Amino acid sequence: MNNLIRISVITLKDQMRQKSFYILLAIAVVFVLLIRGCYKGDYAVNGRQVESAAVAWHASLIVFHFIAAAMFLMTSMLSMGIFSRDRDDGSMVMFLSRCVDRWQYVLGRIAGIWVLSTAFMFILHLTIFLIALANTGEMISGYLAASLLCSVNLLFAIVLTCALSLCLPNFVAASFTLMVIGISFISDGAYQVMKSELVRQMISSEGHVSLWRIVFPKVYMLQHYASTWITNKAFDSMPPVYVLANIVFYTGVMAAFALWRYSRSEV
Repeated sequence: MNNLIRISVITLKDQMRQKSFYILLAIAVVFVLLIRGCYKGDYAVNGRQVESAAVAWHASLIVFHFIAAAMFLMTSMLSMGIFSRDRDDGSMVMFLSRCVDRWQYVLGRIAGIWVLSTAFMFILHLTIFLIALANTGEMISGYLAASLLCSVNLLFAIVLTCALSLCLPNFVAASFTLMVIGISFISDGAYQVMKSELVRQMISSEGHVSLWRIVFPKVYMLQHYASTWITNKAFDSMPPVYVLANIVFYTGVMAAFALWRYSRSEV
């Protein structure tokens, strides 16, 4: 366990030395500065003045989803080259030449990226939370807790990318991960937004949800469930336990595949 923690800490330091990390950080800072304008000024709908608290609440909810979704790109970029880079610069040999098991190395690298990504996302959400609080004087309940719940999705994206990068080129592994997440957002997100009889018939000729949509990774559904902690609305799409169990199951399967694949690879 100590080795796993040490490797995780080393991974944090390594990733923070990468230029891509600071590029993403700069983009995030610019985005936050631009979004501040949504919390200032007067807004009117149909000639009626809209309260600043209501505008801030809706803006914060939209930004919450945008940040959580954009983090998938960051995690894919950070994860896709972690093992190949270690192999090229000799870090992998350095780790395994010591009293470090292969499973500790793999899980330590994954855990380090996860902690960094979760902290990055939480800081962005915390910044938006504080901006809304400073401009309206009201706290958005459940905002930060929802951010932590979305970290489960980040872990899924990291594990999937790392596992695929062991048998596919880095860019292909990251692209496949983003494709899986995109399909989840399209299949579940579009169905959630457009709950019409026409859409139901397009999804299934019998008016029932297709089986593949039930078993497909519920990335969007978990993010949508997290947002209900902010809106305080009922999550009636499917049992929340199944949504969380679905993501945890796929994460566990891909982690097991990564460990198996790495145990059979040459160093």
